[in-house]
Amino acid sequence: MRAQRRIVHAFLAIAACLLTASCSDFFEDSKTAPKTNGGTVPGGQGGSVSEEFQKPNEGPFSEQRMLINIGVNVLARAADDLHTQVPVLKNSVRQYCEALASGSTALREEKQAQMDWERVMLSFHVLQAAPVGPLMDNGRYLNDYLYSWPYLNTCDIDKKVFENTRSAVSPDALLFNVRGLSAIEYLLFEKSLKSTCNLRANPAMAEWNARTEQQKKLDRCMWAQELVKDMQNKSATLQKNWAMDGGNFTKALIDGSRYSSLKESINALTDALANIEKVKDAKLGKPLARHKDCLEDKCARDVEHIYSGLSLGAVEAQLKGFKAVFTGSFTTQNAYGLDDLLVQSGRGDVAEKMVRAIDQALLSVRAAQEKGSLFEQIEAMNPTLCKSTTMTDRKEEICAVHADIREVAFLLKTEVLAALALRAPPTHQGDND
Repeated sequence: MRAQRRIVHAFLAIAACLLTASCSDFFEDSKTAPKTNGGTVPGGQGGSVSEEFQKPNEGPFSEQRMLINIGVNVLARAADDLHTQVPVLKNSVRQYCEALASGSTALREEKQAQMDWERVMLSFHVLQAAPVGPLMDNGRYLNDYLYSWPYLNTCDIDKKVFENTRSAVSPDALLFNVRGLSAIEYLLFEKSLKSTCNLRANPAMAEWNARTEQQKKLDRCMWAQELVKDMQNKSATLQKNWAMDGGNFTKALIDGSRYSSLKESINALTDALANIEKVKDAKLGKPLARHKDCLEDKCARDVEHIYSGLSLGAVEAQLKGFKAVFTGSFTTQNAYGLDDLLVQSGRGDVAEKMVRAIDQALLSVRAAQEKGSLFEQIEAMNPTLCKSTTMTDRKEEICAVHADIREVAFLLKTEVLAALALRAPPTHQGDND
């Protein structure tokens, strides 16, 4: 009888709701959202939000469709790719360890693990082109624990390698600068197989240094296995936070839960794209001595990925991610991106100029990779010629790559932001170099 009464009461309540002005207590209308007045976010322009999530590039352009497309088809897809690549790395590292444990030189397995690490690393660099939302939430937690460069404590990594040979060590409580992709790179690629610790302060590491090359490779591989497991958990969290059936951060770009207006959401994206400044200054400018942080005629030891030599590939990956956000797609297909917003704002000329600059930077960094690693090219370059190199006067080609990327960064923080009436990223306001 109680069950029957509950059914009857529910039926009467719904009927009463339908006869009155609102059913909001019982139903959530997917087409209903706060109005744009007062800085809030619209609902389904030209259809429901759910329809726009499925086909964001169909129908007339709108800021909401653009944000959904960039979220679903660029950033969430990049997070998916990272999460898909990590288990492959986990498997190849396991096979490498097993081969070493069997007494094999494991050269083939080592090379495979290194190649799989590179794929994971490049996937992450695509995401780093626009670090926004889940990657940067909670004090950059996922960003820094997945990849800590330039903060890497190789001595502490060495100590954990040694400790792990005596009793199992969990990476759970470790600081960000001794795990993640940077630490795994060191473990898989560093060739000297000697601890970087000061042996007076860490005498136990002399015992590890005295081990055979085979044993030290195995010790490092076994610790790399633990770090990859930790990475897999974090990449899964990132993927889930972007997934439409998970945290669906794309929805937060448009529904007012994170940003007060669509303009604020767009500004969050341009703030994130300003990470190109780090490429310009830290990844290229400093090693090339084209930035104030290098006080010598070159600072080649400060290149990113000094162990693997992936520095220029990393720059290319970030440029690919940058272009995908700007154009709304990783391919040449028509998709709503910031370039379309510029066209809608009457500044298609700025959009075309930016795409040309990105393409030029991609072309030059790809050509540079054919000439060796960034470290090797900096060591071989003429510092005087580098300082006078420009986009058009390419005296030192590796320095011209920096000039090309500088142009992309300059166009973003001047012409693009001005054309869209957006604020400059807080960390780069007043930076006019």
